[in-house]
Amino acid sequence: MADLEDRDKTDPIFKLGFEESPVANHIGVLTDANKGLRRKIFDLYTIFEISRHLNSMLNVESLLDATLFTCIGQMGVAGAAIVVQDPSDNKLSHFHFKGLTLPKDVSIQFSRVGRLVRHLQRIARPQLIGELKDVVQPDTEDYSKLKAVEAELIVPLISKGNLLGILFLPRKLSGQPYQENDLEFVSILLNQLSVAIVNAHLYQSEKEALLELRSAQKRLIESERLAALGRLAASIAHEVNNPLGIIKNYLTIISKSPGTSNDIKKNVTIVHEEVDRIARIVRQLLDFYRPTLEQQVELNVTEVVDSTLDLTSQKLQSMGIEISRIYETEDIKINGSPTKLKQVFLNLILNARDVMPRGGKLTVSACRRNGFAEIEFIDSGTGISPDELPRIFEPFYTTKKESGTGLGLAVCHGIISSHNGTISASNNASGGAIFTIKLPLLFKGKND
Repeated sequence: MADLEDRDKTDPIFKLGFEESPVANHIGVLTDANKGLRRKIFDLYTIFEISRHLNSMLNVESLLDATLFTCIGQMGVAGAAIVVQDPSDNKLSHFHFKGLTLPKDVSIQFSRVGRLVRHLQRIARPQLIGELKDVVQPDTEDYSKLKAVEAELIVPLISKGNLLGILFLPRKLSGQPYQENDLEFVSILLNQLSVAIVNAHLYQSEKEALLELRSAQKRLIESERLAALGRLAASIAHEVNNPLGIIKNYLTIISKSPGTSNDIKKNVTIVHEEVDRIARIVRQLLDFYRPTLEQQVELNVTEVVDSTLDLTSQKLQSMGIEISRIYETEDIKINGSPTKLKQVFLNLILNARDVMPRGGKLTVSACRRNGFAEIEFIDSGTGISPDELPRIFEPFYTTKKESGTGLGLAVCHGIISSHNGTISASNNASGGAIFTIKLPLLFKGKND
């Protein structure tokens, strides 16, 4: 058979073979374009599905997890990392990663005034590590951080012109470079993530505001209820006071009358002591509803706590009760009445003593938090029954069935309220009860 070159060039078969090459090239171009379109459609479908998934999430950690796993699967990489803005301090310090092995001593957070962050904020598009050689120098902290996360592709997370975070992707497992469609995919994905993060933060802030509103309503209802009980108690106290005075006078007359036997005097003394006890209860009732007004002065709350503990430490230690003092700082200034606050602290210490008759541990802590001096009394006793917790500050309600009047904690509540503070009770997870007092700080620092 003759070779193709020897054939007549007018032969149709020869012409078909000659013209086959450009047709094949055209088919190849169409095939590549078809593959590109299919990849785009797949990417768009993935974006659609992940967007729907992200929009259903209201937890930032879950959002970051879903984004990183999507990037790992879609980009063909071993791992991924992202750092986003922490709502509490507006810094890029909330770091999250999957599939990477990081040095133990590395801290991945970025300053908003750093060159890398300002560059990403300005260009607002993905950058390959090679494109950042003029922005991030090898001897800088930013370079060390990029190296720690094995960053090959750096993608800014932008929302309304504000940089919310940065995504870091390492080299592909295949060794292939990142293509334009890869950059387009992660850009769209992070746009969706930025919307979802903003929504999650809005939801969280709304949730916190709602919880605070409900808490304020609960405190208001509780305050009004206690005030109503206090008014009732005060009116009873006033009515009881007058006949008590008359009884005491007649008891004095009987005890001093000539010819009164010793037995009668002994009985009169017993009655007199019980009348005095009733009088003390009446005074507590009046203190609960109308606490004695004392001038509030600048004071160091830790000094008041220490002086109260010093009064009781010997007795507590003799009962096998260990005292632990944990103060964030020795200088926590408030405006208050030292006498009244000492009364509150003493009541809480004695209550703790009563629930640890065989010994235990009393921990007293003090710190500055959110504009308040926060003092906690933590005992290792049996704790408070869940049924009793809501009523613990009610007047006449007591867990000491034989010896309690039910006014001690009610009076404490009144005193703390007169200091524009709050007092609450809860159970410790490891056993025992926690009484928490919050009083407004006199001087508020930047971190308070």
